[in-house]
Formats: sequence, structure tokens, C-alpha cells
Amino acid sequence: MKKLVFFFILLFCAISFGQENYKYVIIPKKFDFFKEENKYNLNAITKSFFENEGFTVIYDTEEFPSELAANRCSGLYLNVLEKSNMLYTKIIFELRDCQNRTILTSKQGESRDKEYEKAYKESIRAALVSMRGHLDFNPTQIEVVKSEEVPVAVVVPENKPETKPTIVVSNNQLFAIPIPNGFKLVDSEPKTIMILKASSLENVFIAQKGTLSGVLLKKNNSWFFEYYEGEKLISEKVEVKF
Repeated sequence: MKKLVFFFILLFCAISFGQENYKYVIIPKKFDFFKEENKYNLNAITKSFFENEGFTVIYDTEEFPSELAANRCSGLYLNVLEKSNMLYTKIIFELRDCQNRTILTSKQGESRDKEYEKAYKESIRAALVSMRGHLDFNPTQIEVVKSEEVPVAVVVPENKPETKPTIVVSNNQLFAIPIPNGFKLVDSEPKTIMILKASSLENVFIAQKGTLSGVLLKKNNSWFFEYYEGEKLISEKVEVKF
């Protein structure tokens, strides 16, 4: 039965990771709180930031490339919120998908500079930088399907002995950084080692480590990354700080 449960978890893993495949970011050519396009060169600064993060960036006034026009869900759409008052200039960025769901929200960028251009540039740059490190959505080419539509037939012989995992211990300390619907685990560099997605079970995450798909689960107050190598179940102890 353990293999049956593990199979369904891995199936859900494939479905979850296949839902994120964003190549484009569409940004406003004019922010709503200004009367002119690219005021203070802020829209160009925003465009440059996302290009440096590896996206193809399109202004909302431009004609969409044929690939994006045919599949608008391959793009993320930038929404900009201004929450300034008499003392602070405050900016927040939101990345939304084609169904208008918020995928990522920046920290609030703030500035107390009384010169408008400096204040907007400082607050916008602060908001953008806060998103750095959270834009790796790990797109895959796995087809998205509903799990209830997948026929699964698993036969477990009654007399088959229980599968015992091979225990591997990792001494590398990892740190959990929140991302939409989960965490990414990074080392001290920081280099991304593993991507975690929340599951319906407490203390169980769907995990992707390079080409390895499995689960990260908590047992006896320790975390273990479990996955299959052929017919062998590997259980790797992971030192992680959430």
C-alpha cells in the first residue's frame, strides 16, 4: 500500500509542477498613478529588471508575439499598486496569471525622499529587488491533467514484504524561502537545491530536486526526502530550517 500512496503523491507532483510555465511578463507602459508613459523612466527600469531575471518582457501597448497571443497563459501580468501618503512613497508589485490569480506579491517599496523622481525610483527598485530569488517557477513540459481522469491499476501481492527505504544522510544545512504554494530550499550560497509544493497533508511536501521527484516529509522530528531509484526507495535525511 505504501507504493500505491507514493504513486499518487508523485502523480500529484507532476501535475503541480506542470502548471507553471511562464515565459513572458506583460508590464504597463504607463502606471495608473501617472499621466504620461514611462514617467521618470520607471517603466523601462521595471522592464529591465524582469529581462535580467530571464523573462521576455512586453509592454501592454505592444502587439503580442504569436506564441503569447495563442497562449496567454504563458505570460504573467504585472499589476502596480501605489499606497503613498504625505510622508512616504509606497509601491507594491503583483504578478498575476491569465486567470487573474495573484502568483507573487512584492514587499512594499518605500521612500521618504521629498523629490518625486528619487522617491519613486527608490521605492520601485526596493519592491522589485524584494522579488529577486522568488521568480524561479521551474516550468516543465508535463501535460496538465486532472488526477481523477487518470486510470490507475496497481496490484500489490499480499505476501510481498514491506519496502524498506535505503537511508541516506545529507549534512548540508538548507534554508526554506517562501514561494507561491510552498518553499524553495537553498544552501548558504544561496543556491536552489529543492522546490517544495504544499500538499493536503500536514508536514508533507511534494518535492523536486533536480531531476528527482518525490516527497519531503517529517518523521520523528526530522525531515526526509523520499524518492525511487528504479525499484529502490531512497530516504534522504535533510537538515532544513523553515
